[in-house]
Amino acid sequence: MLFPRNYQMNPLLNAKEPMSILEMRLFWLALDDVRTQITIRGESCRDGFDVLRLLPGQVKRIFANGSYLERLAPACDSLRSWTIDWQDEDGDAVIYKVFRVIQYQPKDGLVIQFSSSMWPFLLDLYCERPGFETSSLQQLFQLSSTHAVRLLVWLLQYRRISQVEQVSCSIHVENLRELLRVEASQYPLMAEFKRRVLDAPIREINKRTQYRLRYESTKMGRKITGFTFTMDCSDVATDTASGMTTVLERIASK
Repeated sequence: MLFPRNYQMNPLLNAKEPMSILEMRLFWLALDDVRTQITIRGESCRDGFDVLRLLPGQVKRIFANGSYLERLAPACDSLRSWTIDWQDEDGDAVIYKVFRVIQYQPKDGLVIQFSSSMWPFLLDLYCERPGFETSSLQQLFQLSSTHAVRLLVWLLQYRRISQVEQVSCSIHVENLRELLRVEASQYPLMAEFKRRVLDAPIREINKRTQYRLRYESTKMGRKITGFTFTMDCSDVATDTASGMTTVLERIASK
């Protein structure tokens, strides 16, 4: 399961099915734990990842809001069925299960373990293409909008490839709708689409993270056909300089 050299979008960060913000936070939590495992254990992770176990008290400190705790079990159930379509070295289609275990019980706490088949995808995130830092995960936890998370993750993947302080990407309207999981029937008026899907999430990114994001419309005549996004990363603290020791301390309670 080798990645082609021109590979850009890690399928773990480009999930086809819509995720709720709670499901996303569970995923980021698992990602940050496995980053530590890869750093410490290296190649031995190929044979299987350690289980992340959080006691009830730890779970309550992370997901402080009572409504989040009530929704944790269904969110785990949803992520348990998450699969990735991929091609093996022979070009044959294969379906991989993302999590071997993901379960929450109020009396026992939270248990998460990636499937061993996720090794190459996780290795790509943290070793093959540096740039998706712990600081990125910490800031993603500050966001409450799924549109904001998906937009920022998309741009972060380009940053991993270009390794520049200012990322600029253009995208067609239809492709942007697909990226953000916005149906064609939703927000048919462009003014409403921009206000709900772009302006509000970008304000949240600029307010709650160290990234600075803006966009411009691209037109054919008077019709808006796409957008060009520019993200300034020059003020983003490095992992060692950020002063944030773990993702757990950065999860928003709302």
